[in-house]
Parts: sequence; structure tokens; C-alpha cells
Amino acid sequence: MYDLVIVGAGPAGMTAAIYALRNNLTVALLEASVPGGVIVNTAVVENYPGFKKIDGPDLAYSMFEQATSLGAVYYSLTVTGIEVEEGYFNVLGNDEIVQGKSVILASGTRQKKLGIPGEERFSSRGISWCAVCDGSLFRGRDVAVIGGGNSAFEETIYLSNLVNKIYLVHRREGFRADKSIVDKVRKLKNVEMFLNYQPIEFIGGDVLEGIIINNLKTDEVKTIKVDGCFEFVGTLPSTEYLENLGILANNGYIKVDKKCRTSIAGLFACGDVIDKDIRQIATAINDGAIAALNAIKYCTI
Repeated sequence: MYDLVIVGAGPAGMTAAIYALRNNLTVALLEASVPGGVIVNTAVVENYPGFKKIDGPDLAYSMFEQATSLGAVYYSLTVTGIEVEEGYFNVLGNDEIVQGKSVILASGTRQKKLGIPGEERFSSRGISWCAVCDGSLFRGRDVAVIGGGNSAFEETIYLSNLVNKIYLVHRREGFRADKSIVDKVRKLKNVEMFLNYQPIEFIGGDVLEGIIINNLKTDEVKTIKVDGCFEFVGTLPSTEYLENLGILANNGYIKVDKKCRTSIAGLFACGDVIDKDIRQIATAINDGAIAALNAIKYCTI
């Protein structure tokens, strides 16, 4: 049995692991995908203190290397449920049970989908949610990026060095993205913006060949011919495995207090998966430190 089991190896989870290990707790670090969370799929990070610019995967690897060098035991595990026992927890997944005196939930978020005709059909056959992962597949070709936040603009910049042309489609004229990154994209010669447009259907044969978009002001319908499409239209919390515990807000995120405690003693949560307004690498790390320090108190007092 571990002192602490951490579900999720993103910035929040790995920060929690580092703090806990430095306070002599035994730590299991569980991750369904690859260590690093969303930053693994981010080409370049430019707002992390101490680095003017760093590749997302490099930052993720540095965090993971630090956590494991201190003694974190890593499990490649998809968590399917958590059982609350007297004085400990059973974390279930992949026909395994990992036991801990305390648990920190740091399972993060996943990308939303548009939910329009053709999306499921062309998933992985032209439609992607990760430019860093799949951008090279469309080298020299035309693609679309859907969204108006930082992720959409960051990945547009990344793709602009690979593809022939990018159609940036956004349902409004304004953007959620930082002004500095919007200004960078506006200067790119191979990016054309379709503002006040929303996708209504993906079309093609065996693979994606185009997107039908609709102007929300004029009701004009256009077809954009593309070989690929990258969707960045928001996120959903990865909390399906927690639905029986009664710790979720109405929006599906985890409810915590200022000490990152849930309503269940010994069960903490941090990072993008908690119910809060701002989700950044810096805020995830902040949450991870708070959760870990309070988990340490729980385990040692």
C-alpha cells in the first residue's frame, strides 16, 4: 500500500508527486496516456516561468524525470473506479488494484468534439485533436483549424511551418486567445480566417476531403476543401470514473475547498479537473502543491 496514489501525470499530478516524495511519502503515479497531460500535445510553451520558450514534450519529460528520480512508482493504467474503504482507497483499473492511504485526483480534461455529421467517420482519417501528434501527416497540404482559444492559435502557428494552407474557422469575431498570439497568427501568410462561421458537416470518401461551414450572421454556406482538420473547441473533465462518489459539480468537474480537499476524507483533487475558472500550467502546479501538502498532513498527523 502506498501513502499516496495520484491519478494523472500532468503538471498538477507530477507536482503533487514531487512534493509528497520530498516529504518521504511513498507515491504511485497513474496515467492512462503518456506523462505530461496536455503539455505533451503542445508544440511550444511560452508562458511558463523560467523559460522564454520550451517545447511542451520537453517540459513534460523534465517534470516526469524529476518525479521518478525521487522515487515515484509509475503505472500505465486507465482508472475505472475508486473504492473508499476504512482508512484507505482502492484505485481500480486494467484488472489491477492500487491501494493508497490517500488519493489525489489529477486526471485533467479531454478535448470536446463538435458532434456534427461525418466527425466520427473521419476521426483519425483526416480529423485530429493534436497538431503535434499528427501535423506531419499533412505536410504540404491544406488543413483547417477549428477554435478561437490559445490551443487553436498555438497549434495554427505550429502547423503553419508544415502545411500549405490553414483555414482558421471560429464561430465569433473575437477570440479567447491571448492578443499576442492572435497577432502572431494574423501575420502568417498561409492562414485564412473564417470568422462567424461554424462547421456543420465533414465530407469525403475514404478520408476527409472537405468541411461545410455556415455563416452565423448571413446563413451563407461554404465548402472548404481540406485534407485535414484539427479541432480545438474546448475541453471536458475526465471524471467518468468518479460518478458514484458524489464529489462532482453539475458541470462534471470535481468540487474542492481551498485546501484541494473533496468531501471525502483523504481524497484530494487538483489541476484542470477541479471546478475553477482558470486552467493553465501555472495554476495546475499551484493546485498540485496545495493538494500534496494537505495530503502529507493527512497521512502523517
